[in-house]
Amino acid sequence: MYTLDDEYNYIDNIKKELKFLTNSKVRLKLLICLYDSELTVKELHEKTNLNYSSITNNLNKLEEFEYINKNNEKYTLTTSTKMKLVNLLYFNNNLDFIYEYVDFINNHQVENDNIDSLATLPYVNIDNSQLIQADNINPFLATETIEQTMMREGLVKAICIYLHPNCSDMIAFMMNQKSEFEVIVPLDFAQYIIQHANNYKTDKPLENICFNIKPLRKIPLNIALVVSENEIVVGLVKKDSGLFNKNCVLRSEDENARRWGLRVFREYESLKPGYIDIRELISKNNNLE
Repeated sequence: MYTLDDEYNYIDNIKKELKFLTNSKVRLKLLICLYDSELTVKELHEKTNLNYSSITNNLNKLEEFEYINKNNEKYTLTTSTKMKLVNLLYFNNNLDFIYEYVDFINNHQVENDNIDSLATLPYVNIDNSQLIQADNINPFLATETIEQTMMREGLVKAICIYLHPNCSDMIAFMMNQKSEFEVIVPLDFAQYIIQHANNYKTDKPLENICFNIKPLRKIPLNIALVVSENEIVVGLVKKDSGLFNKNCVLRSEDENARRWGLRVFREYESLKPGYIDIRELISKNNNLE
């Protein structure tokens, strides 16, 4: 029978493994080099520029604790070590992400009972991410970042939780570029967009490929999200007021972050069938069919 003592022992063993692997930069370098390749001591020296004695001593320790195997002078990682290494790097990278953006995460609502993907952070390269904050020089910097990403060419998916003052201009811009835009909005926002679309007049062919909106009713939207083909922008709702924070957003070009954003979008998308085709509405109103 599994007991609390077993749980403590399991956690203690994990802590010992983490300490053994992370206390030495040399060991981590060797493990990372061996992740995709079988290498000799000489090849490891050429890849890492570490001295031979340091490489040999650490390889012996890793072999002693069964993290690596040796075959015909070549070293390889065991299958279990590969899994541990991936988890270790994932854990370390997410710690860096959390430390860097701890205030952004703690001061905002993130969880949503309807959306499983919001319960886990993506594996994000922090070097490809930045927190964009409004300031006295540009008090609209965060919302402008959302707007600019929405208006990228190509495929763009978004969740919009605030009424943008430039809605008419954004519709006109999107109708005149080759974009595929799908956005999830609260019901009253959908009515606002439809009203602006009905007022849009043109006699030129529409360049836009699609502009679809999905109104959600009685389903809390506590994340502003824009995923283009090259980036993701995330804005959140403040814990204290429950209102969208227009003063800061997180932007990332990391591919794992993009994929996470698409998963979040698809989960919200699955909550209700069907879209309203804004392009078709504008086309009919202006006799462009």
